[in-house]
This record gives sequence, C-alpha cells and structure tokens, in this order.
Amino acid sequence: MTFMCMIACRIFEDEIVHLIRNDAQISGVFILDSPDAVGILSKLSENKIHYTVCSPDEVKNIVHYEQDEDYYILLNILGFSLDASPQLLKENVYEQVGLMSEYADSILILYGLCGNVLGNINRDFAHLSCPVHILREEDGEIIDDCIGASLGGRKPYLAVLKGAGGEGMYFLTPMGAAFWKEMAVIARLTNNPDNTAMTKIVFDYAGYTKVGKINTGLDYEKSFGTKVEEFAKSFDFRIVDIEGTVRISEQSYQRAKDSIRKKRVDCNEI
Repeated sequence: MTFMCMIACRIFEDEIVHLIRNDAQISGVFILDSPDAVGILSKLSENKIHYTVCSPDEVKNIVHYEQDEDYYILLNILGFSLDASPQLLKENVYEQVGLMSEYADSILILYGLCGNVLGNINRDFAHLSCPVHILREEDGEIIDDCIGASLGGRKPYLAVLKGAGGEGMYFLTPMGAAFWKEMAVIARLTNNPDNTAMTKIVFDYAGYTKVGKINTGLDYEKSFGTKVEEFAKSFDFRIVDIEGTVRISEQSYQRAKDSIRKKRVDCNEI
C-alpha cells in the first residue's frame, strides 16, 4: 500500500476535503480515531467520501498485511488547543511525524511556521527515509499561518493589510468563523468564549475596525456568512469581502505526492 499521511490542524478541514474530492487516484481514506476528527468525518460523509476510522495499531496492521499498490490517504487531525502553546504544538507535531514515518511513504504537515516553531522541520527530519513536507509558498518559503495560506502567501497578505488603509483588520476563514469564540480563548483574548465584552476591549485597544471575510471558494462550512455577520455584530466591525485561494494547499499536496514517485525512482537507481 502507498500511504500519504496528513498531519493537520482542524483549521484546514475544508482544504483536506477539497484535496481528497479532487484526486481520483485515491483508493481509500483512513482517519486516526480522535475527538478532533469529528468535523472532517461529518464533511467527508456529507460529500459521500468513504473512509475508515482506525487506531494507529490498526493502521500498522493494514500496512503490513495488505499488498496492493493502491494509493491511500491517512488523516491525523490535531485540535485547535495546541495553537495556544507553540512549544506544545511543536512537540505534538514532531511526535506524530515520528509515529507516522514508520509506515508513511510521504508526510504532509498542514501547518505554517506557527510562531516559528516548525521552521526547521525538514532539517530535523532529514534522517527519515520518508519525505516530510509542510505548507509552502510558491517561492519555497514556509507559510506563516492559516491566514497566509488562505490568502496565497505573504505578498497578497501584505497587500490586503496595506489596502486596509491603516485600519486594523481581523481575518476569518470559513473554519475560523465557525469557531471564532473558541479561537478567541486560544488566542488569550478572553478566558470565556461567551465573554465578548472582554474580547471587544482587546480588539478596541488593538485598533481593529474590520473583519476580513476570506472566501476560499470552498463551501463545506454552510454557516460561514452567518458566523461572520455574528462576529461583526458582536464587535461593531465592518465586513470586508476578500478573495482567498486553496492554491498553496493544492501545490503542497502535489509536491508531497510527487515525492513518493521520486523516492521510488531514486531507490530503483541505487
């Protein structure tokens, strides 16, 4: 069996569903059993994508006993809470890379620099026979964060900020909008997701007056518009529609997939 393992923050649920839906070469999808996988399980079901939920041990057994050459995806979804501590995030991602490398043919990490703790991931795992990839811009640089990924990289990100005319703008992707209260707690804007008054004080102090609604073209979060309006009303923000993209996720996925073939070609040449 050929396995592409994706280690991903929940914020990239929609992009993952998009990638799976648009790759006809995928023979099956396995998902590591986790409370944080509940969202993507629902979206896969809604889009009639068959999947199998399994434990790490079950995956190992499948890999060891199945001899077919088909291409499979293994999803390992990590929770939002890790974003509250960059060091804890790094420790968890690194641990999962080590575990997945035992049977993966390629690993794609759907995270950015995230406080710069994942900037050396390729160097740190250069000893693995399994290629390790992370979300990168077209120039090869690792993306800063999920907002940068949704906007297409640093240049378009900076262009949007420049176009804001000096006014502070808070960005929401579809997943960010769906969980904006939880994300406020993770960002330590408040310790109570329902205490919007405290969050508003922080926003006012930071000079935020707008919310950037990033439309990535994906519609798996049906309440996106409603959630953005709820957010804007809570803080008296103006909504600014921004065209997003899934290009970085698509290109990073293709690089990770291509590395499987390259690895096999290199091994045959030895």
